[in-house]
Amino acid sequence: MLGRLADRMLATVAPKAEASAANCSYRWYVCYCSRGVIYRKKCMYGCSGVPDHCYSCTASGAC
Repeated sequence: MLGRLADRMLATVAPKAEASAANCSYRWYVCYCSRGVIYRKKCMYGCSGVPDHCYSCTASGAC
């Protein structure tokens, strides 16, 4: 009986953990546009177990 209760509790928690992990990814942010070139940086915020961080701005296309 205790095993079944633990399985049910885990089943209610597991989908939430998977959903939050799916949202944990890098996102691109525009830094600026200069001479027709757009500069962006890759950032990650709000992921459990991973500190918030961004990389430097780099050229990534035309404005």
